Amino acid sequence: MDVVYIILIGAGIVIMLLALIIKQKETNDVNPELLTQRTTDKAELERGLQRFGKQIKHQQEMATAELQQTRSDLLQEMALLRKRIDELERLGNPPQGEEPKSVSVESGSTKKEKVDVDMLALKERYRRVFELEKEGLSPDEIAKRLGAGRGEIDLIFMLAAKHERGQAHA
Repeated sequence: MDVVYIILIGAGIVIMLLALIIKQKETNDVNPELLTQRTTDKAELERGLQRFGKQIKHQQEMATAELQQTRSDLLQEMALLRKRIDELERLGNPPQGEEPKSVSVESGSTKKEKVDVDMLALKERYRRVFELEKEGLSPDEIAKRLGAGRGEIDLIFMLAAKHERGQAHA
């Protein structure tokens, strides 16, 4: 039995030596055409990478320009909204003895048309929110149906809850 192991070990060593000799012979037989082809492939890869880098840089510049434009548009809109808020606050706090019947708001920076916001319309909007809640709609669905923000709907519910607690204590 020991002889079999020695023969197998010897055969393994011979096979490894043959594989090593064959590998060395393959590396010595380098084809000049293959080297030229590899150099050409490298050059093509480098040109492709350069084009890819230029495309990425161009797209990044376009995205940055678009971001800057969006930012400036938002800043302009914020300034307009601040003006509208100031106008609403000024009109919402009349001198004592006067009661505001309606509030006029300027809409749009180019159109200077006035829109009357009736307090009854606001009450109707709140009533509609509570109707939709009674129908079993979630605040997200209510906001979507009324074209309002989720925060506005949550605020309406929160204020109504505070109002109900205040009446319960009275």
